[in-house]
Amino acid sequence: MSGMPPPAGQELAPDSSSGLPRRAHWNLDGREALRRAAVWALAILALGLAYGQSPLVSSNQNQYFLHGAARAGIGFLRQDWLAGTADPTPVFSAIVEWTYRLLTPAAFHVEYLLLFGVYLAGLWLLVDTAFGLRGSSARTLLFLVVVVALHSAALRLAESRLLGEAWEYLWDGGVAGQRLLGPVFQPSTFGVFLLLSLGLFVRGRAAWAVVAAALAASVHPTYLLSAAILVLAYCLVLWGEVRSLRRPVLLGVFALALVTPIVMYVILALGPTSADRIAEAQQILVRERVPHHALPAVWFDATVLVKLALLGLALFVTRTTRIARVLALAGTAVLLLTILQVFTRSDTLALLFPWRLSTVLVPASVGLLAGWAATRGAHAAERLPADSRRWLTLAAVAVVAALAVFGAVLFAWQTAIQTRDPAAPMLREVRARLESGQVYLIPPKLLDFRLVTGAPALVDFKAIPYRDVDVLEWRRRLQYTEQFYREDPAGVDCNLLDELAQDYGVTHVVLDDDLLDLSCPQLVPLYRDSHFAVHSVVIP
Repeated sequence: MSGMPPPAGQELAPDSSSGLPRRAHWNLDGREALRRAAVWALAILALGLAYGQSPLVSSNQNQYFLHGAARAGIGFLRQDWLAGTADPTPVFSAIVEWTYRLLTPAAFHVEYLLLFGVYLAGLWLLVDTAFGLRGSSARTLLFLVVVVALHSAALRLAESRLLGEAWEYLWDGGVAGQRLLGPVFQPSTFGVFLLLSLGLFVRGRAAWAVVAAALAASVHPTYLLSAAILVLAYCLVLWGEVRSLRRPVLLGVFALALVTPIVMYVILALGPTSADRIAEAQQILVRERVPHHALPAVWFDATVLVKLALLGLALFVTRTTRIARVLALAGTAVLLLTILQVFTRSDTLALLFPWRLSTVLVPASVGLLAGWAATRGAHAAERLPADSRRWLTLAAVAVVAALAVFGAVLFAWQTAIQTRDPAAPMLREVRARLESGQVYLIPPKLLDFRLVTGAPALVDFKAIPYRDVDVLEWRRRLQYTEQFYREDPAGVDCNLLDELAQDYGVTHVVLDDDLLDLSCPQLVPLYRDSHFAVHSVVIP
């Protein structure tokens, strides 16, 4: 009986002296270790392929790659205004810089695949602790199949088409449009270390759990509050178990020491320059730029209720475990801080994103429910004849393989679409004509311009700074741009070009299909197709 896995919902046997789970001692020979490593590698590859990545460069990469690309010498991005503002994610920018310097851009996809491994490891530690996955290959296989299926691009596409875009990341996303994973490699994807932190803690590795949480916050400082909530939950759980303040206090001090460098950086590089400026900048970010992330009144919908239900179910199936205690404490803290923001309407608290920890709580809950279901499914499968079990195994592997292939095909399809983008010929022309000192006025929603061409741009809507004075400057530039780009060429004020050239050094203008026939005395045509035109700016 000692070799049997623990019953569903019960934790592995605790160490008699500490009340913490015993650490497993595996005596593996070289062949068995190699086999396990190969299985892990295949599982990570399957999850990464099935989840799907977008081609470079896409979405938020246009913002978060900019500082690193500029320092790596991509084009003349060092001369770009935004690249010269305070870097909100210096550790991630260093990763981007040295990837560009030492490797090829394709390496970003591999780096993201490694983060999928961290994500899967975090889920595995949680679920193995609760349901003893190691005790049964059937449980393990079923768990992996369910996890890959729930995280697959195929399911997301189906949910989006059938239920709407809000339901696309139902199983792995938090609330407010925030998530650990996603189609692109960016700072937020390092939040997978928060999930790993949770897994390490429930396995009795509190110090390593704190290290993992600090790593997530160091790469993406917006995780600082989420990491703090997790560590506080760890300390409270430890205090309840050992009935002594010594270990919890030491753990908290250790966590504070680890995040001190990034906290000091945030304060010194991104701290407020004045009360008025920070208030105005925060209002711009919360009310104009990211209300879908920052305002509960905007992001609260039916999906939030479903995710709360998933958390509640996970708490129920693990109700006797340390896992449930941590999830309950962290979830309560998130709920209370969210209610506080709603009642105070604090822009500062909104930009701290107290609900961001839902990006850990939701996938942790889904993983635990997947483990619970796999446990019961495995019990049923073990009663079947051997031939039936083999066919079920083959079917499970086939499902995972099919989802992985779908994700790979989707990536190839998106890459082909990117090459057929109407802006692609214009972007190639700009890159071919690139010279030092050029600054381009571009349509506000032409997001890929900087990284694809290597040319500095006056501003775009997507890529934003975070220091208060820089946010105010971003808004001024955006207002100028929106005044220029009108649907009717007759409404364009050509005198704005004189201002932009003199005040901001604008040397070139990209015209979209609304303004292809614009005629201004300052514009000298260089390139035109059916969608875009490029002009140089010559001030008399």
